[in-house]
Amino acid sequence: MSAPKYKLSYFDGMWIAEPARYLLSYVKEDFEDVRFNQEQWDAMDKKDFPYGKVPVLEDTENGLKLGQSLAIVRYLAKKFKLVGETDAEAAKCDEYADVFKDLLQEIYPLWSADEEKKVEIKAAFMEKAVPRYFSVIESDLKNSKGDYLIGKSLTWADIISAHFTELFQIFLTIDVLANYPTMKAHQQRVFKLDGIREWRAKRPATPY
Repeated sequence: MSAPKYKLSYFDGMWIAEPARYLLSYVKEDFEDVRFNQEQWDAMDKKDFPYGKVPVLEDTENGLKLGQSLAIVRYLAKKFKLVGETDAEAAKCDEYADVFKDLLQEIYPLWSADEEKKVEIKAAFMEKAVPRYFSVIESDLKNSKGDYLIGKSLTWADIISAHFTELFQIFLTIDVLANYPTMKAHQQRVFKLDGIREWRAKRPATPY
């Protein structure tokens, strides 16, 4: 059996690396899933990682070592033709990815906030950020010509949306999709796809 073409290095968790794992699983591409805890990471030589950060994807076919989570998923999506069929559709994929990047930035302060501040952050997220973005995505899905954000075929934007809506639910312990039934149905549709379904069943159990 040949060695995997791809190596993905990240902490032992889902967070911002899981979309790449989902995508590789969906296209049935074996990959080396390298995980480590904070103590192990602190002891590593950061020169081996672009910008001294993770996740990092290594492509053994061309020697590429790529940092930045969205760049990684976008690269894989282009390789496996999950970016839509036109430049306009590819641009919409980028737009959706940037939406969830913005939303993620809204909740990052929770890591270091005290309990009172956490309540404020969660309230602002649910009352302002979620309606601003999810109302648009909900409408886009309702008006789509297929089951996905961009027509009848899966793109990496669908994977991004499904993962981060679930991540927000887990991390915030709030049903962020309670008022967005079409997004909820879309999320579950993505999770039931061959490859992704199997990955979710076998992946290491982590909080988020």
